[in-house]
Amino acid sequence: MAKPIPQRIAPLIWRKPAFLWTPLALALAIGGPVAVFYNEPSLQRLAAVAGAAVFALALTTLGIGWAMGRAPRVRRIVVMHVLVAGAIVALVAPFVLIELLALVADTERSGAGDGFTFAMSLAMAPLALVIGLPASLAAGIIFAWVALKRGDPSGSDLVDDRVFDVQPFR
Repeated sequence: MAKPIPQRIAPLIWRKPAFLWTPLALALAIGGPVAVFYNEPSLQRLAAVAGAAVFALALTTLGIGWAMGRAPRVRRIVVMHVLVAGAIVALVAPFVLIELLALVADTERSGAGDGFTFAMSLAMAPLALVIGLPASLAAGIIFAWVALKRGDPSGSDLVDDRVFDVQPFR
């Protein structure tokens, strides 16, 4: 029976108690972009919904990785999950927003929503990326540093190099 390949870097673990640190990390990560719009309540709601969508997607992909036995070993991986989720949400947001605006316009007056086109959504997508990616990067960094910490290397199957010190020519 072959021995498993040893881990050189212990995986990250949730900071304990997780029921305290994880919501705190989410509140700081999502609340940061929301706090930027302190004078605009409608933009605050939009930033909160977008942040919640980003973290729902990012935590889902992280959870799937964790369930498959591939826990992140460095915070950079967690930040990348949040950044990719932020890019996806930023690209989808203009299309959802235009459809919602068309729906609201049609309820006010029939046919008024025809002025909102797919081309408008395409035109807003780069702007959404320019705004969404830095916010996602900052939120990912905050979340990774507050919610997670380095795992205990003694608890992993870290190889003690002195045991396998081979000197073939004695």
